[in-house]
Amino acid sequence: MVSSRSKCSAGAFGPEALLARLGRDLPQPQHYWVAYSGGLDSTVLLHALAEIRDCLAAPLSAVHVDHGLQPGSADWSGHCEIQCRRLDVPLRVLEVDATPGRGDSPEAAARAARYTALGAAIGPGAMLLTAHHLDDQVETHLLQLLRGAGVDGLAAMPLLRAWARGWQVRPLLAWPRATLRTWADARRLEWIEDPSNAQLAADRNYLRHAVLPVIYRRWPAAADNIARSAGLCSEAAQALSEQSLQDLRRALAPDGRRLQISVLCALGEAAARRVLRSWLRDAGAPPMPRRRLYQAISQLCRARADAMPCIGWAGCELRRYRDEVWLLRPRQGATCPATLDWTGDELDLGPGLGKLRRRLAAGGVDPAIWEQGRVQVAFRTTGLSCRPAGRQGSRSFKKLAQELAIPPWLRGRTPLLLIDGRLAAVADRCICEPFAARAGEQGWLIDWLEEPVS
Repeated sequence: MVSSRSKCSAGAFGPEALLARLGRDLPQPQHYWVAYSGGLDSTVLLHALAEIRDCLAAPLSAVHVDHGLQPGSADWSGHCEIQCRRLDVPLRVLEVDATPGRGDSPEAAARAARYTALGAAIGPGAMLLTAHHLDDQVETHLLQLLRGAGVDGLAAMPLLRAWARGWQVRPLLAWPRATLRTWADARRLEWIEDPSNAQLAADRNYLRHAVLPVIYRRWPAAADNIARSAGLCSEAAQALSEQSLQDLRRALAPDGRRLQISVLCALGEAAARRVLRSWLRDAGAPPMPRRRLYQAISQLCRARADAMPCIGWAGCELRRYRDEVWLLRPRQGATCPATLDWTGDELDLGPGLGKLRRRLAAGGVDPAIWEQGRVQVAFRTTGLSCRPAGRQGSRSFKKLAQELAIPPWLRGRTPLLLIDGRLAAVADRCICEPFAARAGEQGWLIDWLEEPVS
């Protein structure tokens, strides 16, 4: 008996309905690739696509990933090859090492290995079609809910996402598995049942076999309603993302590398947290735990104007200096080297310290003085002073660093250019007298590359 979960707003499943789904506001790829596991869902997707291949905007192929985790994985690959040969659909088999690392779940490790291999294999401009269906969407939404996710997680799986060098599309999301099973049985299709899907140790399997049947008996329309909630969460997440992008653009400092605290904190705490999370993600930093994120906004926005709080997590640090938030990735054990002689070629300062290059431009260090003296690179030492070019009065390095807005944690790692033992330039920030080229003449300007900050 087919439950009411088979009734779906998308209507009856079939190749024509699938073709309409693929043509509705989706990009046209250079190639369609079906992620074909050999199970029921991907078998339905492959056969339905094979029936409409002449109407597709690009060639159709299948790709099977052998994780090597099941004793019969080679038999699965053989089954997929036979089915694709019967359908005259080209098949590519990928073998991956899906062994989980320490602390990783087997499901997460297999998923990561699978998508990494698929992304490398299918080529640019291609579309990967995966057989996730309505029940998968329901499970994903509920799992995210049980994990305490916000609207981004509760949005579950999108129909379309930019992925690898093309797209991933889930064209079966509108239909429950029972509908796909009915279609497959009517055509006497052959597929493989993965025995691991019946094991209740995995959270998704437990939800599928032990929890959802109880929910569906009490609320027959739960699947459609939960999927609708996921769609509403997706709309809310998209609206918040667009607003956060606008807020982030306003909050970025002029150099684009840091955040302006006055702008960030004027947004309100909830919006500020989303902006900070987006900024960290764009910078490639690991996700900040929720509790730490709340602490970060509190410390950044409520500390005294002259305070410099430090928020650390997962090898990264957030620091506040004046009106800006800095993202740092301190290297354990990184030390500044002793004084280095510099011939003028690109100079590697060591781990976490970056590199120095020089270039001729207006201003800079007088080339004649550079060539005649002994040029060295040093780091913060006592007794150094500088009279900035074009200005009156000499300053200690500490005073000069304050004027140049060099944060205290960066001063000890800021490369200093010495000529015959005297301070000639502070990294790419300042040229000292009497080493500056004359007005209108070119000199050696220093570029400090890969500073040890975000």
